[in-house]
Formats: sequence, C-alpha cells, structure tokens
Amino acid sequence: MVGLGGAAFPTHVKLTRNAQKPIETLLINGCECEPYLTADYALMVRAAGAVVTGSLLGQRATGASEVVVCIEDNKPKAMEAIGRAAKGTGVRVQALKTKYPQGGERQLTVAVLGKEVPTGGLPLDIGAVVLNVGTAAALARAVVRGRPLTHRVVTVSGRGIREPRNVLAPIGASYRELVEFCGGMTEDAARVVAGGPMMGFTIGSLDVPVTKGTSGLTVLTREEVRRSEETACLRCGRCVDVCPLNLVATKIALAAKTENVEVAERYHISACVECGCCAYVCPASIPLVQLIRLGKVLRQRAQAAKGS
Repeated sequence: MVGLGGAAFPTHVKLTRNAQKPIETLLINGCECEPYLTADYALMVRAAGAVVTGSLLGQRATGASEVVVCIEDNKPKAMEAIGRAAKGTGVRVQALKTKYPQGGERQLTVAVLGKEVPTGGLPLDIGAVVLNVGTAAALARAVVRGRPLTHRVVTVSGRGIREPRNVLAPIGASYRELVEFCGGMTEDAARVVAGGPMMGFTIGSLDVPVTKGTSGLTVLTREEVRRSEETACLRCGRCVDVCPLNLVATKIALAAKTENVEVAERYHISACVECGCCAYVCPASIPLVQLIRLGKVLRQRAQAAKGS
C-alpha cells in the first residue's frame, strides 16, 4: 500500500514507529485544493466510515495521541459526513481555509499545528504523520476486510470531457477506458493532463495505466491551453512572492537550464514541491516547474555518478 494523495510514498514506512521520534499527531489530509480534482471529496462524503476507521488504525500503528481530519472550509458536506462518522471516537475534524496549496504536507503542518517541517526533513521530525483520506480508507479495507489495494477513486474532469465524474477505477485500467466511460472528449479537447492542471503533467497517449498514485485525469480545451510566447525573465519577483516555501524559482530554473547542479542545490531545489504557483503567475510564461523537474533529474544523475 502506498499514499493515494499522489506522492505514492510507502504507507508502511509512515506507520512504523520510531523510538527516537515519537508521533504526537496523525493528520488525515482531506484538503483537495487543486482545481478540478474532487476524488477525495467524493470519498469523504460516500465512505466517511472507512476514512475514520483507517484513521483510528493509523493512530494505533503510530501511537499518536490525537487524530485530526483536515478538510477545507468549502467542503461542508464532507465535514458533516466525517464528523458524524467520527462521533465518539476521539477523531477531530478541523476546517481549514480554502487556498492552494493547502493540501501539501508542509502547508498542512503549519496550518494545523503551527509547526514547520525543516528543509530536507519530514513531518516525522516535528512529531507528525500525514495520511491522505484515500490511504486511510484503503487501510481500513485492508485490515478490516482483508482486501488488497486494487481500486482507487479517480477524477475524470475538465472542459474537454463530455461527462465529468469521479470513477472507482481498477488499478491498471487505461486512461482511454476512463475517458470512454465518461462520454469521451469534446471536439475542442487539446491536452490531457495526468493529475490536476497545477501539479499534473501532460501525457502524449491515452494508453497509460491507472496507478495507485493517479488522483485524476484532466482534459483541457484549446482555449485553456493557449499561452503567450515565452520571454526573458522580468525580475518582477512574483514567483518568490507566491512560493509557499519562499524559494527563488527563477534561480533554480536557470540553474537547471544551464545544467548547473551546484547552484540548483544552493537554492534548495529538492525542497520544491512543484505546486506550480510560480509558473502560474509568471508574466514571461517561463516553464519554471518543467525546468525545476529537469533540474531534479540532473541532480539525481549527478548523485548517482558520485556514488559510482
């Protein structure tokens, strides 16, 4: 089993107790803040009992003293459903401000606990563990019913889809099958994104399987993907202003473009969560996230070369 929030981090690693770093709080992440994606919302509304049961199992495994289900305040039905299922269990529901990227681990710990995860560290370092609501539900299914993780909820959405909906899809089903199940694409569909429009990535074929980390499939129209021509950086600083981790995206992107791994590391490229805020506000239309992703690949290659 892996995290179903998108990162696909092995769940058993998160749930293994660490005597040197005891866990005080288990955060169940229901902050699905990216546009178009509503898979977690649908799961909380329709399977609140499974989410709460999985949360309690996670608490027992980690030894956490408290469990908090974190839901953005634009999801009252989800809060109501989880609150009703959690009554008498000790699990607490906390409403958080609706903003992007509230669903990130580092943003969640600050919003709920007032604690910041150190650069290069994990929530474990501040006495917390974060599980996605989908992971909690899958955990309940595995322990209570003895069922493996074979399906997950996937949002198939965007203006380029004829019948947007949340689908309980089997792992291994193709994107093409999901699109056909949702009525196919519209005539002006132009781009298919694995995930949401902010953190997802464009795919060139629909013959791609659903994985445990597939949270959504977004189909955008020609009008939505139309972009202005890339120009030189204006040094406006907007990317720095919106970065939730206060990184200097332009410096990291330029270092990646010139394959200068040393400079990229100096500006903490590994800390970037690729939320896409910088690219969204960039008036020069510089593909900052794509360049940062390239820089991370170059960094991994450089580390591998040193190890060999």
